[in-house]
Amino acid sequence: MRLSFDCAKPRLDSSNDINHLIDMALEFGPLKRREIRQAAELATRAFDDYEYFTNWFPDKEERNRVQISVIWHEYKTTFNRVHQLAAKMDGKIVATAQLNAPEYKKPSDLSYVLHGWLNVYKAGDRKRIDDWLAMDTEAGKPCHDYQKTGPGIWYASSLTVDPSVQGIGLGTQFLAYWEQFVREKGGKQIVFFTNSRKNLAFYLKRGYEVFDEREIEYNGHIMGSWSLKKEL
Repeated sequence: MRLSFDCAKPRLDSSNDINHLIDMALEFGPLKRREIRQAAELATRAFDDYEYFTNWFPDKEERNRVQISVIWHEYKTTFNRVHQLAAKMDGKIVATAQLNAPEYKKPSDLSYVLHGWLNVYKAGDRKRIDDWLAMDTEAGKPCHDYQKTGPGIWYASSLTVDPSVQGIGLGTQFLAYWEQFVREKGGKQIVFFTNSRKNLAFYLKRGYEVFDEREIEYNGHIMGSWSLKKEL
């Protein structure tokens, strides 16, 4: 198993919004293990109305059950293998990002099972969950393939910002933080994918470029998927 969550929900920020953050106690750093559940709940809120999930799980109650179960178990299983970063505002987690270094090795299926992955199938319809996992693999494949083309290419498997603080410049600030984090680790490029045109515009405005574009169809719904990269 290897999950890749769309980099979601930063929303477009204005310079006035960014200046607003100066008055707030904003801090960036690594996520602590005891904060994994809180980070998963944040990601669930951010993905709630996102077609990356809604096309597969139109019922909100089922969708939210699957989201929190998938994200929480993924975070638990990969925690010691990835760089899980967080932004905090007045001590509360308001954004998270998961970064995979070039040498990242996915956990074994056994490791997922030992971290409770089978409980995911109790959260919703098994076929839809399997279909969603297949979609997630397809959407992430261009980025994983691109990582093999050269050294120093990092992969951002998620970027989520709490809906309660979207639109005040936090996404821009957090993006700049983890780009610098990757630079300091010797990274040369960063890649990820998004399935949202709004988020695509956000990243293009901040220097990212599309290197793969495709459509993913499910039950009559067509979703775009854009893979992006940036030289650091």
